[in-house]
Amino acid sequence: MIRVVTLDPFDDKQLAKFNRTLYTAFGVGSEHSGTAEIPAGMSEPLDAEKLLEEVKGIRAYKDDKVLLLTSRKLKDRDLPSGKAPTSGFAKYGKDRAILSIAPFKDLEKDFKPIARHALHQLGTLWELHHCLDPRCSMYPPWTPSFNQGDHIFCTFCREKSEQKIRLAKS
Repeated sequence: MIRVVTLDPFDDKQLAKFNRTLYTAFGVGSEHSGTAEIPAGMSEPLDAEKLLEEVKGIRAYKDDKVLLLTSRKLKDRDLPSGKAPTSGFAKYGKDRAILSIAPFKDLEKDFKPIARHALHQLGTLWELHHCLDPRCSMYPPWTPSFNQGDHIFCTFCREKSEQKIRLAKS
């Protein structure tokens, strides 16, 4: 099950569409599982890694994947090549990811690139690696063309995600 937990207000109809998209991509249930509070003392831009560790009150089962959704900006990450803007963050093979819709304006208007980023973050949780196919949501998100792509997986990544999900269920 994918549990979408919001950190800010979002339109219910758009969240329903977002969850249907996640269901279609992964073939597992996806639902809005409520809201959570940003921990006291945490200011914008939010530290994604720290937020994933510190946010409390999320009800999920052991094999659930949780996607925190916020409209707030995330702090740039320090990479060997310099600072990189961050729209989302997930630790490979873990159970929680975060996605910011910033710098996009709203979930409805910019649905396609936001959904593509969501698939990428959740794919990371299911241990998918970056893909060489620019049409795939697992293509590196820092590339200039990433936001123009559809929210889909290539055949290889789709099969790999199905394998990982089947293993998690057994």
